[in-house]
Amino acid sequence: MKERRYDLYGDVKCRMCLEENEDDDHIIYCQQLRDKWLMVVNNTMHKCDQMLKDLLSQEKYLQLNQEDTQLLLLWNRNFFSHTIDPNQELPIPFVHLMLKIFFPKEKYREIKLIFKSEKATLTITTLFLEIFINEFYKIIWQSHCNLITEWERTKGIKKQDLRKKIPAHQHITYERTLTQQIEGDTYDLKGRKILKHSEQWSIALGKTRQYIDQLIREGNRRVVKAHTKAI
Repeated sequence: MKERRYDLYGDVKCRMCLEENEDDDHIIYCQQLRDKWLMVVNNTMHKCDQMLKDLLSQEKYLQLNQEDTQLLLLWNRNFFSHTIDPNQELPIPFVHLMLKIFFPKEKYREIKLIFKSEKATLTITTLFLEIFINEFYKIIWQSHCNLITEWERTKGIKKQDLRKKIPAHQHITYERTLTQQIEGDTYDLKGRKILKHSEQWSIALGKTRQYIDQLIREGNRRVVKAHTKAI
């Protein structure tokens, strides 16, 4: 809200942690929401588990053999891998996508291999997303909105204030960054390279791969440790 109405919200911090600036990503990273995110994940997993069992019990909806049924239930239980650990670092895997109603491609491919049916896969992934979003709304978003509403009340901000047009002198002005071309690349006047969209995307993918590799390494270490203890 403060991006659109800085005149009302100023430099207000996240109402959860009271430390960081709040933006679209902060609600995913905010350390004060760690336990609530784990609750969202666990509730989603348990409710999806029950949903799958209910659908499987009605053969007209889903028809799987015993082996595929076990694979499906295992797929659900492993969806948010490593999230039941109290030391889990935020963000929880895939929530960036799922909050925007996107389903992770690799998880979609996994379940499609089980069903071998586009229709069944779409049905299950849609229900999965719906359960996740509902849990997020109940556990995190509602309380977040209540905190914002309470803060607005203490500051005397009313709905009609939000609907008012901002006076011209209160608009935040943005200055265009002056650039220069050097050997086909764009730089600002301080010599900092301005990345193209494709370059930004490549960096983001690289960071994502590093994050996934780290999760895999940590998972492997836990398996080895558990195996060593068992021996």
